[in-house]
Amino acid sequence: MPSFLALLGEVFLLLVLCFFFVLLFASCIVFLHRECFPRFSLFLLSLFHRPLKMLLGYFRMNPALVDEIGVSLMNSVYWDAYCSTPLSKRMLFLPQCLRSLSCPAHVSPLKGVECEECGSCVISELKKLCDEHRIKICIAPGGEFVKRAVERERPEAAVGVACPHDLYETMRAVSARGIPMVGVLLLRSGCVSTDVDAELLKAVLLASHAKRSKQQQKRQQ
Repeated sequence: MPSFLALLGEVFLLLVLCFFFVLLFASCIVFLHRECFPRFSLFLLSLFHRPLKMLLGYFRMNPALVDEIGVSLMNSVYWDAYCSTPLSKRMLFLPQCLRSLSCPAHVSPLKGVECEECGSCVISELKKLCDEHRIKICIAPGGEFVKRAVERERPEAAVGVACPHDLYETMRAVSARGIPMVGVLLLRSGCVSTDVDAELLKAVLLASHAKRSKQQQKRQQ
């Protein structure tokens, strides 16, 4: 019995060491070489998502960095597929925390927050842009609402705005349904009166391969 317990202890120690070295390898790829291997880095980040967060927390670094990198990797992986989708087949998901404190909009259990375009927050101008280009828009009360909206509306591509953790988890859930989703992080997180880079979001919303190729032609000239 003692020899069996000793063997069991050695096996356990070996497994711990193996896990440590694999986690170290994953950390090097995700944090240092993610631009070279975006898909592989995304796979490693998904596999070691929680351990990587714990590792950053141990070294007193912000664990949200893992989610931020995840969003960046998913943007890189799904960007081409997103750009090849017609504007009318895209859908924008905004968090309700972007609303002004004086927002008069009502919340529908089916449609989410129904913007009245009062102009008190950035949502109003984003909605006008979406309406102009026939892009569907959803101001979601939460991540689960986004999943239901995707099932109901069935867009071919999506754009999301949220804090790092919520955006990464939502992008994973939507992309798992075969819908390429890109994301824009909030400039200021929180539960109320958050903010987003409106110009960056507009550029992402209207991005296309055609526009990209024109820019490349201009550079060559």
